Amino acid sequence: MSRRAAWIVLTLLVIIRLPSLVQPSGADQDLYAYVGQEIARGGLPYLDAWDQKPPAVHYTYAVMYGVWPRPAVVAATDLLAALAVALLLLALERRLTARAGWAAAAIFLLLGNPAYSRLGGMWLRAQCETFIAVAVTAVMLCVYNAAHPQAAPRWRTWAWRLGAGALVGLAAAYKYNAAAYALAALAGSAAWRRQAFAPGWRRETLLDAAGMAAGAALPLGMLAIRFAAAGAWGDLWDATITYNMLYSGETYGSLANVVRYALTFPIRQARVDGLWLLGGAGCLVLLTRIRRDPHAAVAVAWVGAACLSILINGSRGLPQYFVQANPPLALAAALGAWTLARGAKRPWVPALAAAVALLALARVVPARKAVESTWLDVRRAAGAEPRDRYLARFGGLRVTDKHVPAAVERLGRYLEQHSAPSDTVYICGFSQGALVQSGRRSASRFFWSRPLVVGFNEGRDRYGAAGLLADLRARRPAVVVLQANDWQLEGTDSAAYFLGQPGLVSWLEAGYERQPDRDAFQIWLRRPM
Repeated sequence: MSRRAAWIVLTLLVIIRLPSLVQPSGADQDLYAYVGQEIARGGLPYLDAWDQKPPAVHYTYAVMYGVWPRPAVVAATDLLAALAVALLLLALERRLTARAGWAAAAIFLLLGNPAYSRLGGMWLRAQCETFIAVAVTAVMLCVYNAAHPQAAPRWRTWAWRLGAGALVGLAAAYKYNAAAYALAALAGSAAWRRQAFAPGWRRETLLDAAGMAAGAALPLGMLAIRFAAAGAWGDLWDATITYNMLYSGETYGSLANVVRYALTFPIRQARVDGLWLLGGAGCLVLLTRIRRDPHAAVAVAWVGAACLSILINGSRGLPQYFVQANPPLALAAALGAWTLARGAKRPWVPALAAAVALLALARVVPARKAVESTWLDVRRAAGAEPRDRYLARFGGLRVTDKHVPAAVERLGRYLEQHSAPSDTVYICGFSQGALVQSGRRSASRFFWSRPLVVGFNEGRDRYGAAGLLADLRARRPAVVVLQANDWQLEGTDSAAYFLGQPGLVSWLEAGYERQPDRDAFQIWLRRPM
């Protein structure tokens, strides 16, 4: 393929994603956005808005919504992140194959499109793993550049080392399990150093490790100092360490379950995801050359680190967990194909492999779903699809849907109409997009209900029902919203939890009047003083 043709293909693969900008944001993204808005107001994550994710994603959303305060910023940022990964893969593949390699970027953009996923990819866009994928792809490029100085000044090698480490630290600041990618970076350093100059490769690898450790300490140390200085270290620890260990541990009953999941989830993913299928096949090819080809070793190690990071997350199998593996899988697929084509003694071998791969992809990739989803986005962008009917495809057809974008929009308008901008409101549920869209502040730092419903830190100061009640008494929200049918897997829902707490019920009935229910929400308005 000529360079011009390759750029046209890559450009078209990016343009195909543009219609997704009309999609609503997912529930997770609304959580990040609310904490981001609280940061913009001068608040601090966990102390003023409690969420379980490490702080990098909240600060990212603060910037995103500061630049463009609309839900479309979620899909737009996801598209920019995909473009960044594609360009980084393009640069990395060129270095590894010593030619103008386009395959990894094309495979990533084609098979990593969120439109293949449920609900047009609404749940996948601009998740923590999206930003981890960008950071780690840049890490591997930095490691390669550090290991191939080509007579460059010594300070430049150290800059690449520190940059790689800082990016690993940044990835871990999105999710701590992303620290697993340090193993891939170290593997890349050792493999490439050994290839570049065998006599001193061990010493240089140790220097790479030291530089990366120093670089990683920069972002993580800055965050630690920020929260410690604000007296919020305990809140940060409880939310992002204690809660997440419980959350991940809920999915593993024993060590045997961990091992079983580690051995089975890549196979399960390969049966439903084209990138895992093609990338897995590429890894099998690269394993045959892992001792002779450092690039093969690096690609396999990168995929392995992604699998380890996913494993640490738990075995819930949420689709966003797997997004972080897309770049190394695309690279493994491209390198595997290149290795097979270069080493084949008979020309029909690569052709047969390509035919088999295409047939397998045809069975795995839900191309029709992606086309239909993208076409509906196009119709909505052109104004040919009414908004209410368009939003209905993203949730609300089942009673058990805990995030219904159309209902969230209606609730947001209701909050605007029945409260002043200076008022607080409280939503006990999983529809925090209404807070974001209305611009209202939550009366409690527990602006979403799962930590309460599962009894996290119940009985400790500022936690549980007592902590919620203290917040509500102090801030007296203008509107209280209780959501039904949102946490069935936990054995209850937010409305049942709230109304099952005598102290909360007494406070609510003493100062609020119930209004007609709206969608899945009980509405209570504050009585005039």
